[in-house]
Amino acid sequence: MKRFFTLFIILLSINLADAQRLVDMELKASLPASSVSALIGGLSVPYGVDLYKVRYMTPDTEGNDHIASGLLCIPNDPTFTYPMAIYQHGTVADRDDVPSNLMGGFQLAMVFSAFGYVVCAPDYIGLGDSPGVHPYVHAQTEASAAIDMLRVARELDDDDSFAGLALNDQLFISGYSQGGHAAMAAHRELETNLSNEFTVTAAAPMSGPYSISEKMIDFTLGEEEYGTVAYLAWSNIGFKRAYPELLKDFELEDVFKAEYLGDILEFESEAIDLWELNDRLIATLVATVGSSVPKNMLKDEVLNSILTDPDYPLSVALADNDTYDWAPQAPTNLYYCEGDDQVTFENAILASQVMNDNGAAEVNAVRLDKDASPEDHGGCVFPAALSAVSFFGTFQELLSSNEAVSFDPNSKVYYANNHLNVNIPNERTGDYNLITIYNQTGMKVWEQRAQKGLSSYNIGHLTDGMYVVTLRDSDQLYKTEKLIKF
Repeated sequence: MKRFFTLFIILLSINLADAQRLVDMELKASLPASSVSALIGGLSVPYGVDLYKVRYMTPDTEGNDHIASGLLCIPNDPTFTYPMAIYQHGTVADRDDVPSNLMGGFQLAMVFSAFGYVVCAPDYIGLGDSPGVHPYVHAQTEASAAIDMLRVARELDDDDSFAGLALNDQLFISGYSQGGHAAMAAHRELETNLSNEFTVTAAAPMSGPYSISEKMIDFTLGEEEYGTVAYLAWSNIGFKRAYPELLKDFELEDVFKAEYLGDILEFESEAIDLWELNDRLIATLVATVGSSVPKNMLKDEVLNSILTDPDYPLSVALADNDTYDWAPQAPTNLYYCEGDDQVTFENAILASQVMNDNGAAEVNAVRLDKDASPEDHGGCVFPAALSAVSFFGTFQELLSSNEAVSFDPNSKVYYANNHLNVNIPNERTGDYNLITIYNQTGMKVWEQRAQKGLSSYNIGHLTDGMYVVTLRDSDQLYKTEKLIKF
């Protein structure tokens, strides 16, 4: 089964890689850095962001060209060329609750962009302007929707009539919850089948269900209560779309007990959203069996087969969407919290172990909470996002400028004893010389006009760490130098 889908994806990638993807785009908002900061609780960011809704073509579950939508976030400082980034959103309430509508967790895509990334945030197939049923946690289309958005960004970068975008060759990948799963799916597809088209710089999936058929089944179909029982319904509806032949004998009434079926059908028809469905299913569980243990929604034979038979069609569909059994070559951090009540942290532990055993270059499972103060799924979002931004900042190169560039080997920059020392040759032209220091996230932390010749500046107020120093005059950028302050 998995070999078939891998071959299908390879053929699909060959056919669609060179096709024009963009259908249209619309500016949704243009926010200065101060407004971005206000929207995210006052966190200081270096850039404002332009937010565009884009519609583009990508394959559906049958491989047919299909319209999709997403949010493209572009730093609105034209000084630099920027890395690309994928941000995959978490589970949303319904088709309208998506990034392209400035909903569905779009703030995290905006945050990444405000730190100096051109961010592609797809809505996914079956959400936003994409018609039909959303194939929930379906790795193949999660990946293809993101990758075709990357192609849209490159199309715009090549379009001389669109001056608001300039890209360098770096690519970063992240996402939270369902988006962590989707981020891993996109990373795997890019490195496995599209390495001649894209090179992943680093990845940071966050709190994702990478082991759907094992860790998530153990977590959700055991004896413990679980607060988001509606996930089981949406995954079943989505897999029915993604695997019509495999699951041809599995209608909803064949899987779920009668008392839960009516509410699930209302959700399938989009009469109610996911969270209304969740409330109703929990109420019925509590009324029927006294607790929100989701296995009680499934028919006994279905539950037993999922738990014991790996060849059972639903088991095959679940396993086909595991995203951890491969070997990333880009540095990868898997952020998690042990208090996560929706996606067990064991997904990250298992993924890191298997990936490193498979020969991954560098994969780390990184815990963000402490035993004394465990964070649940919602509480893990902000620390995970900040950790991902910091991690990416150690690789980020956004100082390749749109300006005329002529690097000057005779200009010298070096650090000693809390002082930045700069030697600018007297023969340099230009009306002024400007020294700028950026931290690892691309934030400007110090700037000073300089005279020609040797000058020294006290930077003892800056925290220890790695920085990038640039020199530019009125005509061009002419020097970039990494500096480690200690």
